Amino acid sequence: MNICKQNRSAFTVIELLITLSIIVICTALILPAVQRSRNLARANQCKNNLKQLGLALHNYHDVHNTLPPGWVSHTPFANSPSAYGWQANILPFVEQAPLYDILEFRVPVGKDAFGSSVKGDALEKTIIPTYRCPDDTTDPLNKMRGGWAVSNYSGNFGSNPSPRLAPNGGAEFWPGNLITPLRTNGIFWWCSSVRFRDITDGTSNTFMVGERSVNSAAGIWAGVRSNSIETDQVTDCSFGNEMNSNPGAFSSLHPGGSFFLMCDGAVRMISENLDSQAFNNEFPAGGLYQKLSSKNDGHPLGRF
Repeated sequence: MNICKQNRSAFTVIELLITLSIIVICTALILPAVQRSRNLARANQCKNNLKQLGLALHNYHDVHNTLPPGWVSHTPFANSPSAYGWQANILPFVEQAPLYDILEFRVPVGKDAFGSSVKGDALEKTIIPTYRCPDDTTDPLNKMRGGWAVSNYSGNFGSNPSPRLAPNGGAEFWPGNLITPLRTNGIFWWCSSVRFRDITDGTSNTFMVGERSVNSAAGIWAGVRSNSIETDQVTDCSFGNEMNSNPGAFSSLHPGGSFFLMCDGAVRMISENLDSQAFNNEFPAGGLYQKLSSKNDGHPLGRF
């Protein structure tokens, strides 16, 4: 009688170790690529958000022959009521017309036509994806700014500091009793009305909107809580307020810099190490960072 024996094959210890080593090496090679791909996807989405804002702002200008005001308040004094800002004004152009139609622009933010804060406050907590950078995964309601819905994009206030953070004793006025500036060299401020023809330095050379991440308290899309808190809607590019440098600056969670929407609608990554200088005889318009934030300083730009 023939007895057939079936040999059972199995991994040896050496083969198993080699296989595990190959898996570990492949994983180590693949994971960074996957992470880079995800980072790139989030960066592209942020760029697309800014491009949508650029298109919305250009469409607003086509309709009204001016860019929207930074925010509209009846008085420039610091202790003013809350007021709607530029991001609320372009809602119809970012596919949010139904929300725009029910906002009460004649009363302070967070109120309805009868002065109630119940209905009005709920509207300002509406989450608008176009106003969120996908890298910022924090709470969609900005607890650092009254609990209203976050915006990760802020208007260009210009190269001069807001009076809340002015040098030589700015802290003395925090939260501030100085009036908000009636005019700046940026694009958005109190009751501003900038037209493209006012941007004499060139629309491709001037910031319109930049990023603000949770690292600098982000912003809110509805408006400002008062004139003394301009940074709810706008951010300045003054010397000492460089990107990612402090809680009052433009900032992002993208490595190396922030995306900025230029006035011509282009979106550029601007290095956080961009030249920044105080105004003086050698640098009458400041550094490159300050020049890019001014619409009409008349000084040529270097490469950036």
